[in-house]
Amino acid sequence: MSKQKHARTLADHEAQAILSNVRTSPRKLNLVAAMIRNLPAQRAIATLTFSKRRIAHQVRKTLESAIANAENNHQLDVDQLIVTRAEVGRSIVMRRFHARGRGRSAQIEKWFSHMKIVVAEKQDEVDGDVIETSAVPAPATRTAPVTAADHARTEATLAVPMTEGTDAEAAEQAMSHDQAEISDHAAAGEHSPGAGQDAMTDHAHTDASESLPGTVDDEGEAAEQAMSHDAAEASDQREADEHHTPPDHSGEGAT
Repeated sequence: MSKQKHARTLADHEAQAILSNVRTSPRKLNLVAAMIRNLPAQRAIATLTFSKRRIAHQVRKTLESAIANAENNHQLDVDQLIVTRAEVGRSIVMRRFHARGRGRSAQIEKWFSHMKIVVAEKQDEVDGDVIETSAVPAPATRTAPVTAADHARTEATLAVPMTEGTDAEAAEQAMSHDQAEISDHAAAGEHSPGAGQDAMTDHAHTDASESLPGTVDDEGEAAEQAMSHDAAEASDQREADEHHTPPDHSGEGAT
């Protein structure tokens, strides 16, 4: 009886190639594998071709084998292939020794590694239906539903200007607001019919109040003002009596 075949673990649009027991440490091999992850297949081959690392040549041959498997075994488009995975693992370690001074020995470890390269075909839109956007899985994003309240809050935030934080700017805004009110009142007064007369009356009252002398607090000056007022009243009364004195018709003359 023949041995049963293993079930295929990859998707239909993927292909792989395995490099076993390559003579290098997993740490050094992983540096080369990181250079080609998530790159298009042709660009990955160009990167490995011009790499200065010794093991890059064998990694390039493994990548070319994976591309050939995708083209011949799974009928995938070579131009749409992407290196989705480049996995590195540890293999055997050969231990040797070399002689040191005074009859002693030192251990030597020779590391071997495994590598698996998986390429996948990038799918495009066919007849308006999206089969798969990309072979590389995209990060999941959460989208919350947008409600009418969110739109109203956004519009209110955009409509209301930001307030100034400093006291100087707040005072400047208050002064500009007062000047705007004064200009509005002046404009309204020019258009109203009785505004000019009211303004002239106010100016006349202001000028009269400014032209009057201040009240004298000294008692001597107050008494002097009262005496001059009484003298003026007496002179006025005397003149009035002289003008209203009746004429003498008795006929008696002075002897």
